[in-house]
Amino acid sequence: MIHVGMDLHHRMAYVRAITNDAELLKGRKIYFNDLPRLWEYLDQFGDQPVRVVFEAISNSRWMYRLLRQRPNIEPVVVTPHKVKIIAETVSQTDKIDAAKLAWLSSVNMLPKAWMPDERFEVLRELVRHRSKLVRVRTRAKNEINGVLVRCGIQRPYDNIFGIRGRRWLAILELPKVMRLQVDNWLEQIDAVEAKLALLESRVRRTLKNDAQWAADAELLASIPGLGLISIVTILAELGEYRRFRSRSQIAAYVGLVPTSKRSAQTARYGKMSKRGSPELRRVLTQVALGVSRQAPKYHWLYERIKREKCANIAKSAIARHLIEDAWTLLMKREPFQLRQEQAATLTRAG
Repeated sequence: MIHVGMDLHHRMAYVRAITNDAELLKGRKIYFNDLPRLWEYLDQFGDQPVRVVFEAISNSRWMYRLLRQRPNIEPVVVTPHKVKIIAETVSQTDKIDAAKLAWLSSVNMLPKAWMPDERFEVLRELVRHRSKLVRVRTRAKNEINGVLVRCGIQRPYDNIFGIRGRRWLAILELPKVMRLQVDNWLEQIDAVEAKLALLESRVRRTLKNDAQWAADAELLASIPGLGLISIVTILAELGEYRRFRSRSQIAAYVGLVPTSKRSAQTARYGKMSKRGSPELRRVLTQVALGVSRQAPKYHWLYERIKREKCANIAKSAIARHLIEDAWTLLMKREPFQLRQEQAATLTRAG
């Protein structure tokens, strides 16, 4: 087998190969507007099996699909931070990085990353696109609040974007330039909310048309406080959840475990690793407080950690337990149960 390391960038890549005899071949820089040069480099090995290794970045899924078109090519995506741990180098160049990946492949030490198939990729793109639209809506609302602050106007309602608030904004007297800004931002909010409604309708259809996802969503819906978007985000970002072997592994994948350094009798713990999907961590942290209010198990844990540490650490702890419990439900195919003894303990504590 020929082992090819690819230092992948957004517009170009540097490729370099190692033979089975550990001979390092000459590399080549390839720009993506001239892909025939990539096939020319790989075709020099004839019908020999070729493994092409590259790190997971924003366009790695495109390169993965592109290389799979050739039957003798095996594309492998690796986790960047694990590659750095295994084979850190003093100098970092495209040539060195490509050779390093090829060498890791030749000695079978690749920290492989899981690649979503088309089914999971579609769901992920829907979820992430929705998240970006929500951020656009949030920015528009913040801009309107900023206009009111600059005009010295106090809001009569906590939510000025509800029915009563929108009526108030419509008749509010403002200087012309301020009125223009408010109207434009309101138009953007309405446009985004229309897109969000269509997007959420498509998400529901996607779940309904997939028997496995529909069954998984029904199980996750048994957890108090989880709604459609949080459920879909868990399914999309976790991907094939059966590839995980333990609850601690799932928490580490999501980045909800603290960094640690242990030596002899000393153990030091730092902040959350924050590796994995930031979208999944954000959603889990957002729903943590609502879930803790509805499920005694999480409420007791949240209040204890909040009392001993702080509210943010308590929410992170709930987020970790939540994703671990969600994975357990999916693996065991059992719905979430509100245990009577937990409710009794909560009542006594109160």
